Amino acid sequence: MLVLLWMAIPVQAKWIKVDIATKYNETHYFDPETILRDGVFRKIWVLSSYEEKQEGGFRAIKTRYEFDCQHHQARSITMLLYPDQNAMGVVIGARHNDSDHWFGFSANSMFQHIEQIICIDD
Repeated sequence: MLVLLWMAIPVQAKWIKVDIATKYNETHYFDPETILRDGVFRKIWVLSSYEEKQEGGFRAIKTRYEFDCQHHQARSITMLLYPDQNAMGVVIGARHNDSDHWFGFSANSMFQHIEQIICIDD
């Protein structure tokens, strides 16, 4: 839990907007400075910001995703929930799970756009 709190300390991330159409008044960003490379795998932080407060009281989620660049899959590792859209406030919920559950993603999804950038050398 201390690690999650350490990760929640506000820092000036260089969030890059993922240009995709969404249905739910949400905007997604990723921070290229957080990319960790391990062979065909990449880990990166993604920020999902919502116009309206979501069920559970949050308006932003920072998620640590791992991408498998070879098989075009991703999985969520850590999720941090924030009451403000910029994810700069106090964390109001957290989940960490080293799951073996990988998911595929469709063309023109947020995940495909991020994968195209972070997996460019594979």
